[in-house]
Amino acid sequence: MDKKNYLSRQEHKIWQYIQDKEIVDTELISQIFPEWPQNKKNKILHNLYAKGYLKRARKDLYYNYLELKTFYKLALLMKEGYIGLSSALRYYNLMEYEDFTILVMTKNFQKKISLEGTRYDIQFIPLKNIFTGFKKDGDIYISTIEKTIFDCFLKSKYVGFATITKAVYDAKIDWNKFIEFFTLVDNSSLCQRTGYVLELLKENTKFKIPSFVFEFLLKNVENPVKLTSIERASVFNKKWKVQDNLGKENILSWWY
Repeated sequence: MDKKNYLSRQEHKIWQYIQDKEIVDTELISQIFPEWPQNKKNKILHNLYAKGYLKRARKDLYYNYLELKTFYKLALLMKEGYIGLSSALRYYNLMEYEDFTILVMTKNFQKKISLEGTRYDIQFIPLKNIFTGFKKDGDIYISTIEKTIFDCFLKSKYVGFATITKAVYDAKIDWNKFIEFFTLVDNSSLCQRTGYVLELLKENTKFKIPSFVFEFLLKNVENPVKLTSIERASVFNKKWKVQDNLGKENILSWWY
C-alpha cells in the first residue's frame, strides 16, 4: 500500500482494530464502535479502501488482501451460492493442483470478478432450477460429492473430462444420489456424455460402477451429440450416440 496515504485519527483508530482481519464490513465495525452512526462507518471503510489499505469485494464488503486466506468464505459473502466444480474437487482433495479461479454455483447470477491484490478470480455460474445438492461445512456452503460430480459433467467446459474421470475414480460416490440429480433435468445429451465417459472409465480401469447407472442413462439416449464443442476429428460411439472428439488418451490421461 502507498504509505503516503496517511490516515486520519479515526481511520487510524479503526485500522488498529481491523488490520489483522481478512474480511471487513460495517457489521464488524459496529461490534467495535456500536455508538457510531452507519454513515460514519461506511465513510471510514470507504476511505481505507480509497487509500489502499483495503480492497472492495462489493458494496459495504471489504478485504485485507495482505491477510486474506479464506477466499471461499469471501466469495460466498459476495453472492449467495455454493462452492462447486473444480473448487469443490480441490476442497475434497479430489484434484491435486491449485486452481486460482474460485467457482461458485448460484441460482441466477453470472459474472467473473477479479480479486484485486490477489491471484484469484471468482466465477459465478447460474444453475437456475438445479440450484440444489449442497451442504454447510464450517463457514461455507459446498456441493456434496455426488452433486459436485454431476455439476462437473453438466458444466464440463469449466473442468475437463480428465479431471472429472480422475475425481470419479478417487471419490466415494453414492450412485443412487448421483443419478437422482439427472431426474431434475431434461437433458439427453448430458446423459449420453456422462454414460459414455463413465463406461470408458469402467472398461479401461476396471473401476466398478453399478449397472443401474448405465441403465438409467441409456434410456435417455436420443440424437447424436459431440463430447465437446471443439472442432477436431472424432470417433462415433453407436451405443451412446456420442462423437468423441477427445479420445480416451485425453479423457483418461492420468491413467495412461
